[in-house]
Amino acid sequence: MSERTVALVTNGTCGVGQEIVRSLDAAGLVVAVGARPADLENGNGGGDGKPPEGAVSLHQGLVSSPADCARVVKEVIDQHGRLDVLVCNTLRSGLSFETLLERIGSAEWDRHMAGYLSGPFYLVRAALVPMLEQGYGRIVLVVPVEGGRGSVGQAMMGVSSAGLVTLARRLAREVGNRGVTVNTVVAGIVESGWSLGDMPPEMAEQVTRSVPAGRFGDRTEVASMVRYLCSPEAGYVTGQVIAVDGGFGT
Repeated sequence: MSERTVALVTNGTCGVGQEIVRSLDAAGLVVAVGARPADLENGNGGGDGKPPEGAVSLHQGLVSSPADCARVVKEVIDQHGRLDVLVCNTLRSGLSFETLLERIGSAEWDRHMAGYLSGPFYLVRAALVPMLEQGYGRIVLVVPVEGGRGSVGQAMMGVSSAGLVTLARRLAREVGNRGVTVNTVVAGIVESGWSLGDMPPEMAEQVTRSVPAGRFGDRTEVASMVRYLCSPEAGYVTGQVIAVDGGFGT
């Protein structure tokens, strides 16, 4: 049982999620990682069944399953004695191109919303109970920048991300006087992040020009913001939507 702050980071075996795990570990937190079995089978961090770098435990499950979400939260508490921080990371690796709205099938829509909107809700709901009981908690939702922009082929991710922003703001109102903060970090286009992947050089150049900062972000820049929001020093920061995107969303 740990006496240190205990964090659970979902989708924390690669990309920005892995950087968040390293950053929280460096800050002295005990970090547990949640991952889909498919991610581990594909050789992402922890593919050997061991926790990825910076984490002390690895917990497998489907975020779209309420039962799995409740089980993972219980596993973390059983192994480490408490749960103080939940970082729900919805960023995806690789190119993030989707389908024009009129071509989206019902099954595709339902599958996306189950994983990227309902799933984070299930996790937050499960984590909230022990946090409220102990009178302390930090909840951070990490979403892609496209959730706030009108972009072709991004309807599903836009809707799910906007829904998570609204969820965080409403929940912050509900629990703000009970020691739990809830914030959203909007991650821009970062190296090895949710949207670059194998982007052709000409496309990368075009995207770079669309960023006021004139460059892609670094994973550490997103992770540093998440780390601050997870810290005791951020106790008066709640209900906020903070973009780390080089001005892309402005």
